[in-house]
Amino acid sequence: MPIKSRYTRRPGITERQVDDAIFLVNPENDALYHLNPVGAALWRLLENQISGEEAAELICLAFPDADATTVKMDIVKLLAEFSDHGLITFVKS
Repeated sequence: MPIKSRYTRRPGITERQVDDAIFLVNPENDALYHLNPVGAALWRLLENQISGEEAAELICLAFPDADATTVKMDIVKLLAEFSDHGLITFVKS
């Protein structure tokens, strides 16, 4: 997934928070997804349109001990996984 592209949540995805964990359900396939802390942070940011690059910068601020290069690679991977599972949509400029 291009890190400079903009993405947002796909409408209709159900989100449930249980303690510190976030779970997503895609109603099209009833699949359940458990998000790790970085995935949860990205999901929150995707409430509005955001680029992967912007998300990585914000997540680096939230997790100051994390390596910026690793965070960017994680964001690209997460965006691809979210897209593959129909959880997000690409926003055309």
